[in-house]
Amino acid sequence: MSAPRSFYEVVVVGASLASLTAGALLARRGFRVAVIGHQTRPTTYEYDGMLFRRDLGAVGFLDAPAFRRAMSELALLPAVRRRAHTPDPAWQVVLPRQRIDAWADPERRLAELDREFPEVHRPVEDFYANLLRANASLDRLFGPDVPWPPGGFFDRRAARRAASETPFGPDGLRGDVFAEFAADHPFRTVVDAQARFGGALDPDRLTALARTRLHASAMRAVFLSDGGIDGVRRLLEERIQQHGGDVRLRDEVDRVNLRRNRAESVVLAGTDEVLGCGFLVSALDASATHRLTGRQASRAYAIRQLASRPRYYRYILNVAVNAEAIPVGMAQRVFSVADRARPLAEENLLAVEWAAPDAQGRVVITVCALLPRSAVEEGESYLRRVRARVLRTLGGLMPFLDRHVLAVDSPHDGYPLEDRVRSTTVQLDARWSGAAEPMEALDDRTADAFMGVCGMPVEGDVEGVLLVGRQVVPGLGVEGEMLASLAASAIITRTDRSKERMRRELWSKVEA
Repeated sequence: MSAPRSFYEVVVVGASLASLTAGALLARRGFRVAVIGHQTRPTTYEYDGMLFRRDLGAVGFLDAPAFRRAMSELALLPAVRRRAHTPDPAWQVVLPRQRIDAWADPERRLAELDREFPEVHRPVEDFYANLLRANASLDRLFGPDVPWPPGGFFDRRAARRAASETPFGPDGLRGDVFAEFAADHPFRTVVDAQARFGGALDPDRLTALARTRLHASAMRAVFLSDGGIDGVRRLLEERIQQHGGDVRLRDEVDRVNLRRNRAESVVLAGTDEVLGCGFLVSALDASATHRLTGRQASRAYAIRQLASRPRYYRYILNVAVNAEAIPVGMAQRVFSVADRARPLAEENLLAVEWAAPDAQGRVVITVCALLPRSAVEEGESYLRRVRARVLRTLGGLMPFLDRHVLAVDSPHDGYPLEDRVRSTTVQLDARWSGAAEPMEALDDRTADAFMGVCGMPVEGDVEGVLLVGRQVVPGLGVEGEMLASLAASAIITRTDRSKERMRRELWSKVEA
């Protein structure tokens, strides 16, 4: 084994928002940090001057306690908030014979819902009053800088005690936010059409806690200018470098060397350069992270990995159109349900976003659909049909769409971009030469999921390896990743008493 050329107290694998946040926090607290990009893709890619997306652009985590706490410590909160643009209305839900505007303003929202559903005026009022109170209690639950999900007995006991003050009980599984609505009432669809896209757990098994948190977060959702999420990542990369860390986005980790079941160094692919490390923070999923160690997982850890099996995948389709294709009154975010009697998946439920027209009057529409794992496993024959089916349903939402389409592309089906203006197809280098990119998986919720929203533990099967990816608190989406980021930062900081003392002093100044 080659000797390390350099040593870092923390090596971060993957340049996600959560992993960069952990790296920036630790660099600010005095740790020497290196970030290895490990094939992290930007959220957008370009064709003919237009920006196509790999995921939906609206973000609802800016007011989450974990995000505010991290950005405040890094002195980035004002810079991020200046980039925020609030859509008005927050979104629309389009049902077969109804269109509901979900306004952020409570009075306008209730007036809109009362117009569409006058028969449930009081239950709707109660729903949003209870939502407000429950979300405030969840802010207190997810606010402290403690490992989340809690790892040890005392941490879990403290979390359950705090959770008992919420309407969802100490196990987080109690309550029914739809108790006052009939089983087939369309208001349920209005809420679930949005909430199903918010987390990374099976949307068919949303708990009351998850549904409440995801719906409340969406009410505060914004779009970010100056590069969106990628722009925030760049701010974090700059913070890491300002505090003496290294950011190596083009490098990739080939393997992790262990010594007595503890991460000791990482070997970079291509160059065989060895970087010594004290801790490894990974944005990859648990299986991919553990494979880097070359070690067989313990029985218990392997069982947890197998239990987190995908139930759905997020499929993205980009459609570039002339601005005239956007119907008058269509919100920037739309959730379209073609048939309430059918499962809310595939083309029957679409999340649609569109950006402002560019200088040439072109608009990029980003469409997201949830594809069942059983269908995706059919392979190319299924994905070949998805693009056409989604386009057909989008055409029902936007009349005369066909005559305005300029280009169509998905990063996920492996097929080339269709340039309909030039009547040709294009293999995009920005999209890995046209190869299909992995879709984000929405995993099954395990029977022992803490509070019904947690998944894999922050601390991996190998000592010194910590996870901050979507599998840690998948039920809360990006907010869950930020909670994992704070947890990993806290675990590492506590190993150095001098840095822990410095962290407390920093927080005393921030809170003052």
